[in-house]
Amino acid sequence: MSKPPVAARRAHEVSSPHGTRQDPYYWLRDDERKNADVLAYLEAENAYTESVLAPAKALEETLFSELRARVKEDDASVPIFDRGYWYYVRYARGKQYPIYARKQHDVEEIILDGNELAAGKSFYKIGGYTVSLDGKLVAWAEDTIGRNQFVLRVKVIDTGEMLDVTATNISGALAWAADHQTLFYGGRDPVTLRADRVYRHTLGGTHELVHREADGSFYVGVGNTKSHRYIAI
Repeated sequence: MSKPPVAARRAHEVSSPHGTRQDPYYWLRDDERKNADVLAYLEAENAYTESVLAPAKALEETLFSELRARVKEDDASVPIFDRGYWYYVRYARGKQYPIYARKQHDVEEIILDGNELAAGKSFYKIGGYTVSLDGKLVAWAEDTIGRNQFVLRVKVIDTGEMLDVTATNISGALAWAADHQTLFYGGRDPVTLRADRVYRHTLGGTHELVHREADGSFYVGVGNTKSHRYIAI
């Protein structure tokens, strides 16, 4: 068996309001995922892991097959009635991602198909979604990187038209206002990724910060109350 890789120690001083400290592994931080030294080290770690686990590969495949055989691949959630529609989430056999749909008079309408949205991407996750109160628009948060740093998307449900709305580094918390045109969404601190703020965006307009939590021991969310009369932060 090969020897495990050992990360190099490189002198680096980190300053903070509480003083300074030495962090010899600070060089491993690579927010852009492009540092050749960091990528090489991670590849070495992955190669070592594969070599250690190689003897258990057959057992791994057996366990995977047994677990998958016990999963209902075409499962669906219990429908929830809201403003004239039954909303639910379902999965299609042989597919990996959820399908968000609704029914009215027993006719299914797909709101978001995670399998179509994930096509051609190495990673995809829907962090949250919300339908406007008139039932015409859907806003959702999507992550194509894998760090829960979501991007805001909005589309017309019946036509599939994508609206020119983009906000980055959002938390996934979303809420439509009663005018069907204004959307509240959560944002993250760009360094710590803590969900600490809420923005308001009216379609075609700007993104306005409406709340920010300074206390680092709290996280911030936003959503509609069940009656849809209020938006709670």
